[in-house]
Amino acid sequence: METRILLNISDNGGYAPDQINTSFTLGKLLEGLNQAIETFGEDAVIVLSNGQRYGAGYGSIIDPGYGDLFYTAEDGEDD
Repeated sequence: METRILLNISDNGGYAPDQINTSFTLGKLLEGLNQAIETFGEDAVIVLSNGQRYGAGYGSIIDPGYGDLFYTAEDGEDD
């Protein structure tokens, strides 16, 4: 049976990327990932959790086969 681990997120924090004032760097993400791999193993499945008590409170990270995992705010703008 696969292990599923929850990644806490805070969604709906702003209407534009520049409205988000938290700083969570790629380095900090890598550090957390390495720690999670040590604890749960590299085959653990990540499930996003937004802490919602009602409604759909869980989601997933998009598979890179279906789109870019990371992109800049400018890349996501519609012209």
